[in-house]
Order: sequence, then C-alpha cells, then structure tokens
Amino acid sequence: MLDRRTFLKMGGVGIAGVVLVPLLDGCEQHTVTPLMAPELVPFLTPQSSLFVQHGGEGSIPTWAMPDIKQDEWKLEIGRQLGANFSENLTITFADLMQAKADGAEITFLKTMQCILESPLRVSATGYTGNAYWTGIPLKHFLDKAGIDYNTNRRILLYGADKPSNGSRQFGFINNLTVDRIVNGESQGLFPPMLAYAMNGEPLTREHGFPVRLIVHEMYGFSNVKWLVRAAATTVNTDTGTYQSEGYTERVMQASSRGTSIRQEAVIPSGATIIRGVAISGHAAIEKVEISIDNGAFVPATLTPLTEIQDQESLPPSIQQLSKGTAYPYQGVWTPWTFQWNAPAGDHTIAIRATDKAGNTQPDPDDSISDGQNGVVKYKVKAN
Repeated sequence: MLDRRTFLKMGGVGIAGVVLVPLLDGCEQHTVTPLMAPELVPFLTPQSSLFVQHGGEGSIPTWAMPDIKQDEWKLEIGRQLGANFSENLTITFADLMQAKADGAEITFLKTMQCILESPLRVSATGYTGNAYWTGIPLKHFLDKAGIDYNTNRRILLYGADKPSNGSRQFGFINNLTVDRIVNGESQGLFPPMLAYAMNGEPLTREHGFPVRLIVHEMYGFSNVKWLVRAAATTVNTDTGTYQSEGYTERVMQASSRGTSIRQEAVIPSGATIIRGVAISGHAAIEKVEISIDNGAFVPATLTPLTEIQDQESLPPSIQQLSKGTAYPYQGVWTPWTFQWNAPAGDHTIAIRATDKAGNTQPDPDDSISDGQNGVVKYKVKAN
C-alpha cells in the first residue's frame, strides 16, 4: 500500500476511464466515473448525495460504524485530568429538544470538505458538499456544565465509533480551543454546534446520527460524528486522530474546482460556459480567475445570491440570511461561471480562487499537511 504522501502527490490512479481513490488514514476508498457532460451542481447538496467518509475507518483497526438510537444518545461533558475523566453533566437528545424549545436552536450554511480532497478527481464536487445545518451551540451546554473558560485551554471531543473488538472506549478524537468556542462569534464565525439536522432533515447514520459536531470554517475531520464526550483540559495541545497523522491545518484553505469540466474531457468548440465552485474557511471568496493555455488570469463571474435563491429554497432561519451577512459567505462554497469561446484543439484550463483575507491558491502546492489547494489545472480537448 502507498503511504499517504506518495499517494497524494500522485493525485489518484486512473484505470480505464475510472478513477480509484483510496483515501488513506480516515477517508474510505471511493470510485467515481468521469462526467460525460456538463453537470449543474445545486447550491445545496442533498444528504443522500453528500460524500461519505469516516475519520476513524482508515486509522482504527476493526473500526465499526456506530448505530445509536436517538433516545439512547448521551453526551458526557466534564474535565480531563491526565487519563481520568470527571463528569460534570450528561445531556440527552431530549435536552437538545428542550434547548430548541427555549430558543437556542441555530441554523447556518457550511460547506463540508475533506482535507484529503484532490482537484484531480473527476466527480463534479468530489469530497466537498454544501448544506445548512441545524442544532444547538456546544457552548450552551458547556456553560451548564460549569466549564471554566479561564483555566481550560481546549475541549477534547470523542466520537462513539471505535474498534468492533472493544479494545478501546472511543474511536475518532479531535478538539477545539476554548478561544474558538468562546470568542469565535466576535471573529465573524458561527458557534460550533451539536447538529441533528442537515437541510432540514434528521442526520443519517452515515453522517453522524443522531448528533455530530459542526464547525463553520473547518475541514471535515473537525466535525466529529456520533459525538458522545466533550472534556475540558488545561493542556494546550492539538490532540486528535488526524493530528497524529501530521495534518496541521484545521481551517479550509482557499480552493476551487470546475464542476462542468473534468480532466481529459472532450467539449464542444465554440461558445461554452465553464462552471465551478470556490471556498475558503479563512474569509469569503473575493474572486475566481481563469487562465486558458497559460495565458493571463482573467476574472470569472461569481454567481449572485439572488440567482441562487431563485433556484433553491433557502429558509430564512439560516443565520447568514437572518443576520444579513454579506455574500459571498465564509466557509460556504461560492458558485461561479466563465464564458469561453473555445477554439478546436487541446487546451489547459487553470482555475484559482482568492479570499477576502488575501489568501490565494498556491502554484505549485508544496505542502499536503494543510490540504491540497494548489491552482487547479484541467487538460481538455475542444472538437
């Protein structure tokens, strides 16, 4: 088996028109077939279409997906003192529903993206999908548990997925800084939430039913599925399953991809529209630029929110809408289009995105520990 660094540099292995992508150390093997025609990607990804990857599957021997009944789910909240956990509070799904009744429920748009995403994959959106998520802020219950935000530095987060042989109590592990939980909103971020719905529907088992963590700006591995324990610690160490594998970046980097083209695609010559999406967890997307055949980068057109709202039903309860957040949105993909009069022949289409904090996709991308977000380049033939 290839080690992760070697595999990621390869970008996948193509076999007879099919790309096999064995996502190592936490992302399952996935097979996708090439797009044979432009695909109109909806702004909201249906839950049934959202990519399925499990953080512990590739790193925990004999890993098993939890099957938790809603009325059996519990979240233990307390303190981690060395190897010992001291419980302060345990909440149930009924407690979440009571918090909802009390007006604590929030809904916000968030794009889910795997840090192992590769621009070379040929599915339209790859290991990225967009949705609105509904739940209760994690801090709501940390407050009730009496967590001391002055002395504690991080909240350790544990998923119920674990080895089927029972060799350990928990499977996937991650953490959030206390500063992110307490001060994130002052930085323009929505609070990490205990989510129980996606696009207005209960989570499926594959996506973390009954409750998972959702963090506005972070890669998928920070959004712990089947969350069952939150432990405050004074130790300020970035502990987690993916961190132990060398992934140092939590926030989604500025990136883009074409959704209507693929590598080695054959397209009609003449007037055509290239479509795609761009995202950054650091700030809203500022611009997307296209270069044809190594020419100068010229701007694509960012799809306006009004056009998105004409095509899809976005409930007014979404925080970005109810708060009047300026569009494009941080942590949410931005659709774009580019009109091109394609001459017959072979072409290279390069795509790069820049966010409003000045982060631009690198070319080349020499680091894989922060995700693959180099300038995307597609080789196509126009007939």
